[in-house]
Amino acid sequence: MNRMRFVYASILIVFFQFSIAQIGGSSAYTFALIENNARHTALGGISIANSNEDPASGFQNPALINSKMHQHASLSYANHVADINYGFASFGNNIDSLHTLTFNLGFYDYGNFVRTNNAGDILGEFDAKDYTFQIGLSKKITDKITLGANGKFLYSVYEAYVSTAGGIDIGSHYADPDHLLSFGILIKNMGYQFIKYSENSPRENIPFDVQASISKKLAHNPLRFTFTFHNLHRWNNSYVNTNARNKEIDLETGIVKNQELTLGDQLMRHILFNTEFIFSDNFQIRGGYNHQRRAELGPENRKASTGFSWGFSIGVRKLMIGYGSAGYFPGIASNYFSVSRDLSRVMKKKKKSYL
Repeated sequence: MNRMRFVYASILIVFFQFSIAQIGGSSAYTFALIENNARHTALGGISIANSNEDPASGFQNPALINSKMHQHASLSYANHVADINYGFASFGNNIDSLHTLTFNLGFYDYGNFVRTNNAGDILGEFDAKDYTFQIGLSKKITDKITLGANGKFLYSVYEAYVSTAGGIDIGSHYADPDHLLSFGILIKNMGYQFIKYSENSPRENIPFDVQASISKKLAHNPLRFTFTFHNLHRWNNSYVNTNARNKEIDLETGIVKNQELTLGDQLMRHILFNTEFIFSDNFQIRGGYNHQRRAELGPENRKASTGFSWGFSIGVRKLMIGYGSAGYFPGIASNYFSVSRDLSRVMKKKKKSYL
């Protein structure tokens, strides 16, 4: 327990020192916060307390990287709002009995846009893309505690504007199988912008976040409940909707006043709730609720399914196939499809066929 306290205290010290410059600021590269596969989509966008054999889990929290991911590969595809396409690939490999590596590649394709001049004359087309390259490493400290770190390179190209940045994630994971309990703490996206989008633009931050999660599975029951807290480095996590019907404008300045949120609403914007029905290793059903997403993206008069998410995974012929759907607006959802496979079995079969 003393070692565990030291680990968590060290992480919190790093967090406090780094977050001072981040509070109240804005950032570029917000794609670095978006979920990367079907399971995380179904759980509301963040999952840092529970791991499995899919190396994609390490993309969210490097402390979830474990030896079971050895020679496992994962592929995901998503069709977002406005036909934004996303692809993700991940692979895990053990270094030794205590260390495991993952390699991750993700991209966003925002499609083609019409290029015009100031007069509105069409000059042609251009495209916009974002890329993420990430390597994760974990180390098992004790039977219950694992530490991990991700190193990432972010690359954006919007027409002629190109920018790059680097960042790291530091995570910890505590699992108590006897009590079916797990915890996760993550300091995400501590980094620096190497190349600005233009010489005259200011240097921008990458989207820093601090997250914590607690998860509990019921004994003799397939249910597992998880509470995740995000943006813990700043209390005011709200967005001012300048198009709100009930907006209030300062008569002297003409600027829209900040929304006056209740204490409960402010708190809920930091919390994700999800549940999983774990019927077996080959079949799970999931659901999640993201209050911040519902409060800020849903229309005032009809929020419908905004903020809710759901999905499932099923094992079919040694493949784990997953689907996740998240509501961002009434009638509009992002759909993720994922598949993972243990490649070591494939290699063993090939070796036997040559003998």
